[in-house]
Amino acid sequence: MDRFIIRKILDSPIVGSFLSLMGFKRLWAEYRIYSAKKRFLAEAKKEYEKGSTLGSFEDYKQAVEKHLVSYNEYAHQYEFYKLSEDERGEFVSRRMMDYFYRRYIPFEVNSIFRVKPKFLTIFNKFIHRQWLFVPDTSFEKFKQLVVNYDCIVKPCDESLGKGIFKVYKGKTDCKELYDYCVKNRLLVEECVDSCEELKALHPESLNTIRVVTVSNKDKAVVFGSILRMGVGNSIVDNAHFGGVFAQINIKEGIIESDGVDVDGHTYTHHPDSGIKLKGLRIPHWDSIVATCCEAAKMTLNTVSGWDVAINSNGGIEFIEGNASPDFDLMQSPLKVGVKKRLFSLIKEYSGVCIK
Repeated sequence: MDRFIIRKILDSPIVGSFLSLMGFKRLWAEYRIYSAKKRFLAEAKKEYEKGSTLGSFEDYKQAVEKHLVSYNEYAHQYEFYKLSEDERGEFVSRRMMDYFYRRYIPFEVNSIFRVKPKFLTIFNKFIHRQWLFVPDTSFEKFKQLVVNYDCIVKPCDESLGKGIFKVYKGKTDCKELYDYCVKNRLLVEECVDSCEELKALHPESLNTIRVVTVSNKDKAVVFGSILRMGVGNSIVDNAHFGGVFAQINIKEGIIESDGVDVDGHTYTHHPDSGIKLKGLRIPHWDSIVATCCEAAKMTLNTVSGWDVAINSNGGIEFIEGNASPDFDLMQSPLKVGVKKRLFSLIKEYSGVCIK
């Protein structure tokens, strides 16, 4: 059966509620943990066989069992091999949070963030660019967009920057591109013209701000934030696709760390533009916070990640949303764990107690 049809069935509130009552979500979450451990151990074994001196395989096996960290988290992002057991307990791994999302977030809520056309429709108040889901669009309307604007083409339900490419206005075979987009169920969006402060860091990519909120229908708070930047010839800023990111002080809207990547390299200055990162002020920070908190209360998702751009007019523009924001990005710039604070807020806002 086509994976889009399967996902559509699972995204149904009725089907999702039935599967939850039958215990499917819990079993699926536990299976994900089981399979992740096996994969992580196999990946780590290869690294130590290649001569890694960062900790040991025996220590890593204990870390996986207790904290569900990938080798990259253990060796590079959190440097677990340097930490005591109490210090390790301060960190929440990506896989640990994946269990929470799989176990407690309804299927239909996840689809709001995963399926990009659905996200853009529901949160259209925060979207100021033109966009088209090509399979539902006539060729003439599609041609009008790509002839007149630089555009980003992306899969409608992928993540981590996969499958994204850029087309320049008037410089493509419109019919060939249209047929390709229809066949592969692609989304086409008008490129956002970024504010000068963020564009200067890396003009080839749209450098966005990831804002993580904790919320319910009545209240919302910003938990953490990072600035994501592309490097080299990349048109995307995704941290798991080669980008650099730095932590933002959420009270002041100022970058408070050096830049880092997921392989543990640090950058006092952007590797291409040479702009110093620590101390850089994010424009319109108060508006970003207010906008993300407003959006967070529109969904039943307790912990959400919002990818925000600031356009050339100073407007706050949502690029994407994430039902499961990556907490490795919240912890690796300063090597400070957030587990206790995060779990406390999740309990306060949703009633779910994570152990």
